[in-house]
Amino acid sequence: MSCADHDLVRALEERCFNAWPALRTLLVDGWVLRLSDGHTRRANSATPFHASLRPVGETLDMVEATFRGAGLAPVVRVTPLASDAIRAELARRGWVEDDPTGVFVADQPPPFGALPGGVSARLDAALSEDWLGPAMVAYGQGESAARALRRTLPLIVPPHVYATLTLDGAPVAFGLAVAERGMVGLYDLVVDPSARRLGLGRALVETLWRWGAEQGAGRAYLQVRVANPAARALYAGMGMAEVYRYSQLDASKNLAKRPRF
Repeated sequence: MSCADHDLVRALEERCFNAWPALRTLLVDGWVLRLSDGHTRRANSATPFHASLRPVGETLDMVEATFRGAGLAPVVRVTPLASDAIRAELARRGWVEDDPTGVFVADQPPPFGALPGGVSARLDAALSEDWLGPAMVAYGQGESAARALRRTLPLIVPPHVYATLTLDGAPVAFGLAVAERGMVGLYDLVVDPSARRLGLGRALVETLWRWGAEQGAGRAYLQVRVANPAARALYAGMGMAEVYRYSQLDASKNLAKRPRF
């Protein structure tokens, strides 16, 4: 990657950190360690962010000890900012890259269309049970996930909204948008399985993106798993392009492969 690409990756990573806060954060020799009691790996991981001065092995020992001391499985996010030395040490220890995720960016909004027939949109500036309860059902998540989000999402500092789309009065699509420094991040986009293939995914993205543009944030970004081709095709069709990928390496999956010291 070029230096300019690294600058873009770092700018997006900063926004991602701010848009999805962690309950606790440590900055250690170029690494960002985020701990939030285990609900999402996004907020429970260590990310190499700047060049380190200490040996990679010492840093990874510290990462493992910190996460295990907090009762969490050690997770490292490997982005293009991670050095070859970090990747080599992770491989030597038996950590395997999995769950690759693409970060998509668009420099300008697409032409916004009207909502599909029977669909209406509601935007809330604060987290509410009216959004959280139905959203957790659509995600297939239970009360433990909802409890974690009640602690985490109210910590968001930049301007943000929670979107709910209803179909004939029933809430069926949900998402979160966070606007910061000219970009709007789109998070936790989901359409209830009973209402898919009706154009609600695009309508949800456009609803949140339109709000971001009204905040002066016409550029949009989002994260989507490589294993979700339908979502990737939707975003590409709206003018978004993947600019980088990251993987999340979970030490708990690789303990049997780790050399013992």
